[in-house]
Amino acid sequence: MPKKAKTPFAHHALERACERYGILFSKKQQLAFGRMLSNPKYTIRLTRNRLACYFEGKWYLLACAVPTYSEPSSTMPLYTVQTFLRPEDATEEDKQILRHNERYLKINNDAFHVLPVSHKMTESSPQVKRMVELPADVLTGDELPHDEIQSAESILKTLCDKKQ
Repeated sequence: MPKKAKTPFAHHALERACERYGILFSKKQQLAFGRMLSNPKYTIRLTRNRLACYFEGKWYLLACAVPTYSEPSSTMPLYTVQTFLRPEDATEEDKQILRHNERYLKINNDAFHVLPVSHKMTESSPQVKRMVELPADVLTGDELPHDEIQSAESILKTLCDKKQ
């Protein structure tokens, strides 16, 4: 009979997740979270026993215990989450690690507020919507004058060229 998969959470950790992040993990999410903890792509070791883990579009700050056994298995998580800390509980050392971590920068979700504003804007700047006002007679169904059509075409062409 296969061993039952164990969740990576200590006794009160799930209560702290609910209290500090407003989330109640289902059993399936708990097991998925455990897999994320052992995935270095979504987990960043911080100072002392702390980890930052990215799960389902959100960063979590955790206090963890490393198990005493040496080989991780499919039924045992790599870490045991002792508690969930609030994002604002990150120390200056933790923030320094995050500020220079490639994975944190690549995910570009600055939950710990450590990145300069200029970096956030360059990574994924939202699309700027431009409004072009049309004359009032368009609303009545009258045809646009030829020069306004040419102007609109040149604006659209310029915008399309900028996106490429």
